[in-house]
This record gives sequence, structure tokens and C-alpha cells, in this order.
Amino acid sequence: MLQRLTLLVLLLWYTALEAQNRELLGEYKIGIVGRDQEDAIYQAAREGAQAAALELNEKYSIDIELVIFTPDKNKGGSQMTSLAELFIENADGLIISPENTEAVRASIDFALQQGQEVVFFESQLSDRESLTSVLADEVEAGRLAGHAILAKLPTKARVAILTSATPGAELEQRMTGLREVLSYRRIETTITCAPDYLSAIEAIRAAEEADRNDLIKGWVFLEDWPLLGMPSLPWKPGKLPIVAIQSSPSAFIYVDQGYLDALVVHPYYDWGYKSVETMIEKLHNKQGPEETIVRTKPRIVNWRNAEDYRDSWKKWLK
Repeated sequence: MLQRLTLLVLLLWYTALEAQNRELLGEYKIGIVGRDQEDAIYQAAREGAQAAALELNEKYSIDIELVIFTPDKNKGGSQMTSLAELFIENADGLIISPENTEAVRASIDFALQQGQEVVFFESQLSDRESLTSVLADEVEAGRLAGHAILAKLPTKARVAILTSATPGAELEQRMTGLREVLSYRRIETTITCAPDYLSAIEAIRAAEEADRNDLIKGWVFLEDWPLLGMPSLPWKPGKLPIVAIQSSPSAFIYVDQGYLDALVVHPYYDWGYKSVETMIEKLHNKQGPEETIVRTKPRIVNWRNAEDYRDSWKKWLK
């Protein structure tokens, strides 16, 4: 036991010394942990982080090393394992889209205890300290979706809303913004499902079959689950207007085939860029952010700007 304690003390001492030496040399190691390597959102955020690192390297004549530890869930990876590996790398800071689990919370606590700076993006753990949280304005996303679907509806027509059977804070905020615009008079029904493609398609089909009087005149998807596979919606393209929030590149199939009228998208690339920029300002210049929460603005993608948005994804997924 004494030997183990001695080794632990030596490891922590060596870790602190190495971090101090890197700081004197203007060298910074930053760990980035998304939720799943295969999710295009985190690939876009990674590209933004790398762009920020390159620009700040040149601006301050420093050396920023980004260590990407987003887990590969197809191979059994997890954020807990990624965070353990990241500690071995002895990073100066951690940028993470945190899953709300006890294991992740404990790992973040450990990082904070070791003096690492932490930046949350996409979501936050409100009871854990962070340098800042780069979060989407989900209420505004709901509002944009509401305005987009209203523009496609006949007078007094009503819509169905698809959401999760167990919605988190982000989905609840989207619903708040959507209801603010539509009000109860324009909402026919709210359909819930498990957060996956097959469950979403099944729920939509069941709702359409139950709508014997054709009262549903459009759909709002609060997440992009129905768009994560080949088109399998129970109506022909163009028959019903659809607006979806936070869509991945797979949505372009639905745009091209005429199913989707509008997407409400978040600036995933900017999440990575802003997170690295904030981290380096703190590590290198000792300047903390003015705000503990930074809200990024969503935007509408439709037929007018769909090609520009498609080009952005081509760059992010290169």
C-alpha cells in the first residue's frame, strides 16, 4: 500500500511538472471528447477545433496539440474509457460534450482536481464547474421550426410533432420555442418514440394510420431520427410539409427527393472553434471568458441555401 501511494504521489508530481514545463515553452495539449466518432456532428466540431488551433498557433507563436478521444461506440468505446486514456496523456484542458452519467461526472471531477480547465459544448453538467459552456440556443431552434412550418401550412391547418419518449433538456427547450410560435391551436398531436430511425418511422406510420380524418397537415421532427436511413415515410414527396431540427448530412437525401421543406441546424463547426479559442485564451493569456454560457444561434436551411450547406459538410467530413 505504501509503495502504491508513493507511486501515485510521484505520478501526480511528474504530471504537474510536465504541465508547467509545457506552459513555459508555449506548448498546450487539449483533449476533445465528443459522444460518438461516427456522428457527423462531432466530426464537424473536430474540424472547427483544428482550424482554431492552427490559427492560434500562428497568432501567438505557440504549439497546440489536440488529442481527439471521442469514443467509437461501434467498437464498444465509451466516454469513461476515453477520459481515462486522456488522463494518461496528461492534457492541460478538456473539451467535452458530456454524457450525464456517474462515471463521466466522476472523471470530470478528477480532471478538475488535477487542475485541468474544462469546457463543455453541446450540453453541460450544470452542477460541475467549467470554464464555459458552448451551448445551442434550443428555444430559438424551436421558434425557427415553428415559423418554417407555418409558412408551408394552409390557414388554420394543424401539425404533428415528433419527439422522444424520454426528452432531455434540449428537446424540452425546442418544444418550448415551437409551442411559443404554433400555440395549441396549430398542434394536432405530439408523437413520441425511442430515439432511433426504426422507432421513429414506426411511430410516424402509426400516427398517420390513426389520423383517419386527415387532420395532420404537416410534421415537425424535434430530432433527425426519421432521416437517418433511406426515405420510408408513409406519404409521397411534397404531400406533407416537414421541418426537422439538428439534422445530419443524411437529410440531403430527403431534401433531394422533395420530402423536407426546411432544416433547423446548429453551428457544429463553431462549437469546436469557440471551445478551443476559449481554452487557449485561458491557458496562454490567463483570460477567462466574459460569459459562463455562450449560446450559438441556429439557422434555417432550405432550397435557397441547401447547396452551400452541403458544401460545408463536404469540407467538415473530408
